[in-house]
Amino acid sequence: MDDFMKKTFTTSRGLTYTYYSFPSSETKPVLLLQHGFPDDHELWSNIVPYIKDLGFPIVVPDLLGYGETSKPSDAWLYNSKGMAGDLMEIIDHEGYTWVISVGHDWGSTLAQRLALWHPDRIVSLIILNIPYRPPAQFDVEEANKLSIQTTGLPRLAYQQFFVSPGARQVIEDHLETAFHVLHGNDEGTKNYMEDVLCHHRVLEATLRNDTRQPLKTYAKTPGFKEKWIARMKRDGLEGPLNWYHALHSNYHWAVEKDLPTERHRLNIPVLFIGATMDAVGLTQAIFVPQKAGLLPDLTVKEIESGHWQTFEAPEKGGPIIRKFLQDKVLKAYSS
Repeated sequence: MDDFMKKTFTTSRGLTYTYYSFPSSETKPVLLLQHGFPDDHELWSNIVPYIKDLGFPIVVPDLLGYGETSKPSDAWLYNSKGMAGDLMEIIDHEGYTWVISVGHDWGSTLAQRLALWHPDRIVSLIILNIPYRPPAQFDVEEANKLSIQTTGLPRLAYQQFFVSPGARQVIEDHLETAFHVLHGNDEGTKNYMEDVLCHHRVLEATLRNDTRQPLKTYAKTPGFKEKWIARMKRDGLEGPLNWYHALHSNYHWAVEKDLPTERHRLNIPVLFIGATMDAVGLTQAIFVPQKAGLLPDLTVKEIESGHWQTFEAPEKGGPIIRKFLQDKVLKAYSS
């Protein structure tokens, strides 16, 4: 992404975003690439080469709480309406009308929310690992009970630690171990992610005891771990963890509950790419909203990868995104 232009923009909420822009002279929708926890714009660096020559302009922000973007302490500012509005202000500032909303992890959730809040502007949705979840009140205890019933494990157990008092300090005191939790287990199974994240109290114990699995191959790239740790030391975890606090405090529901129910149905082409070794974002979950009639134009793909597929398997996901854009979007727009 060396040929992207680094820019900043201050929104009407008084929050300053840093983002990276690749312009195009063609009249096509802009690709808005949204990263998740605990990443930044670099999450997309291995995907961009697969899509850059298609003629779409591209905007890649550091989302709220990350990188050189504002990191407010007030979790309310991380509500979906506010953050979606921030991004659309950036898009307006850049002079684009139509948006292809693309996201991974928490970026997937925000990408979906752009389609909910700005249906007249979003022409397609591409989401990685985290399936579409229509507006609903959130209760982590109930979510874990349902998860145990359907999958045998409380798959959001890690979130209960993330929003607990002292979690931020524990993670910041054990950053290298945290990196191994996210990018470890070179054996290539989902068991490690399940063992650490999907059982109560295991994540905290793993961090405090500095228990580490070998890193996956991509995470052994020289400088990859060091750059992540340096960024976390510089920026801290308050901003990233506020995404979880906003969810668990039902700040999203507070703003989404009054959305018309017909908005829950996304009448646009949607691509979901799941990963076989993701123990939290299960591919099967995308079929729930599909069966409810909320995703009438859904394409589902699954690749062999862990949760961070843009790092681990860009050669698998990149061509899928490219083909989807060619088949579902490109044909509708002429230069």
